[in-house]
Amino acid sequence: MTSGVTNARNERIFKKTSDQISSETARVLETLRSRADYTREFDYFLELAESGMTPEAAETRTGLTTIKLLCVQAPLELIHAAGFHPFKVFCGSNAACNLASRGLPALACPMLRSVIGAAKLAQSSSESPWVLPTTCDWVVKFPEMLAISDVAGEPDSIRVHWLELPHLKDRDDGQRRWIEEIYNFKKFLTSDGRRIKRAALAESVAIYRRAWQALVRLSDLRREGRLSSIWFMLMTGVFFCDSPQNWTTAAERAANSQMTPALRGAKVFLAGSPIFFPNFKIPFLLEEAGLEVVSDDLCSSERIFPGSVACGDESEFGLMSAMSQSYHQGCVCPTFIDNDRRINNILGRMKGAGFKGVVFHVLKGCHPYDLESFGIETKLKDRGLKFIRLETDYSGEDSRNLNTRLEAFRQTIRED
Repeated sequence: MTSGVTNARNERIFKKTSDQISSETARVLETLRSRADYTREFDYFLELAESGMTPEAAETRTGLTTIKLLCVQAPLELIHAAGFHPFKVFCGSNAACNLASRGLPALACPMLRSVIGAAKLAQSSSESPWVLPTTCDWVVKFPEMLAISDVAGEPDSIRVHWLELPHLKDRDDGQRRWIEEIYNFKKFLTSDGRRIKRAALAESVAIYRRAWQALVRLSDLRREGRLSSIWFMLMTGVFFCDSPQNWTTAAERAANSQMTPALRGAKVFLAGSPIFFPNFKIPFLLEEAGLEVVSDDLCSSERIFPGSVACGDESEFGLMSAMSQSYHQGCVCPTFIDNDRRINNILGRMKGAGFKGVVFHVLKGCHPYDLESFGIETKLKDRGLKFIRLETDYSGEDSRNLNTRLEAFRQTIRED
């Protein structure tokens, strides 16, 4: 009897949560479609967001088994060449957070809580493996978090391949260890007997190079004020939901269209924790406060992958070495110790984008970005940039306070 009552209660909770997630998604999609700068070239990206941003949906669209990722260090080209579809697992639903187990820490990463809640709601997830680079503590403990939340059995029952990430990028021994990790990853991808041919790897590098070029084109349009940051974040946010070829074609079509200029505001750079659909609270608040994001370094936006793999030697070793270097040396995640290039990256973009302020977004519980924000604030202020730190979560309760702070921040930029 008790079990029956519990099951009925769970069904009610799941139904309520599912309705709330649908409502969150529909509300943001309606807002986007009613914007003055909407054009039909955005429909492809809106439809991806509407039809489901899950590994299962991606498998249906691509016809390929997914490799589930949490961070950007696993080479997408290698996964693609092996005949899989790389899918960065994410979720921006506040309602989904509520399904995560109370056994998790109160300040657990909101994004991972949302991912776990969405997986729990689905009650059946893709059996494809997880690839987890050892970036932050939350990622390292993620299999345990899934088990605690009753999404999976014991942590050891989840098929996981760990990429042990050297956190010192500039040391030779770290670089050697990382290329060994990439070769071990290749062995993992081919453990079922499939092969990764050199020609397939070269083709995958070319496919993602074209996607990178499209991403750069969109970044240029945003910097020029022809593409709003909200559309940019939607387009990059659904990158993993379809094949890279289809996404690139749609992005190129949008870039070549006659887009209505976005609303102009005081130019800022957006840094910090990732922002995932439908949790566009911060992008909307920035617009409302009269701030225009012209560039960012979010791993959910302009940094969805480290960059184009540059390779003069297209032998297998040359391609593997180039990928290893790109995904290690090119990444500016705060998990790295020697990360001065993150500051240099922001300052370098300041000249071309013309921003005078930096908005640093920190999700509560996102410890690497939280810790980094204090040091980066001092360094950027010393170089004449205005800086504001926004610590928030997925809820909308703090929106009015954040808006007030952002409006005051805008005023300091204009008075400068």
